[in-house]
Amino acid sequence: MAFAAPFRRRRDGTYAVRLNANVRTVLAAIADQVLPMVDSDDRATTRLFPPAYVEEGRGDEERAYRSLVDGALRGHHHRAFDTLISTAAADTVSAAQLDDWLSAVNSMRLVIGTRLDVSEGMEPPAPGDPDEPEYAVYELLGVVQASIVDALAAELPDEGSVEGAL
Repeated sequence: MAFAAPFRRRRDGTYAVRLNANVRTVLAAIADQVLPMVDSDDRATTRLFPPAYVEEGRGDEERAYRSLVDGALRGHHHRAFDTLISTAAADTVSAAQLDDWLSAVNSMRLVIGTRLDVSEGMEPPAPGDPDEPEYAVYELLGVVQASIVDALAAELPDEGSVEGAL
C-alpha cells in the first residue's frame, strides 16, 4: 500500500499539502502558542536565539551581537509562525511559504525539545508519563519536518550533476 507524500511540488512551482485536518489543527495551535513566547524571556525559547559568545568575559560582545541580531531573529520567527497559522488549512503553498513552514516547525520542535530536555539517545516517556503527550507532538513535528525537507530536497540536482551548481 503506497502513501502519498504530505508535501509535493507541483508543476507551477507551488507545493501541494496533503495533511490530515487534525495534524493541520495541531500545527496551527502549537504555532499560535509558541508565537508569543518569541517575545518573552521563556527559557524554552533559548535555542531560538543561540548565543554567539559563550566564553566567560565576553558579555560585552554578546550584548553587541544581541543588539544586532535579535530583532531580525524575532521578525523571522514571527513571519514563519504567522505564515504557518494563516496557511495551515491551505491545499497549496508557495515555495516561500513552505520555507516558513519548515522554519516554524523546526522552531516548535526546538521549544518543545527544550521543555522536555530532549537529548540524543533519550528514551521516549513511558505510557502514562505526564510528558508523553508533549513528546508525541515533538515526534509528530519531526515527521512533518522530515516530509518538508524531502519535498524541498527532491528539487536538488542529482549528485555529480553540474546543473544548478554554483
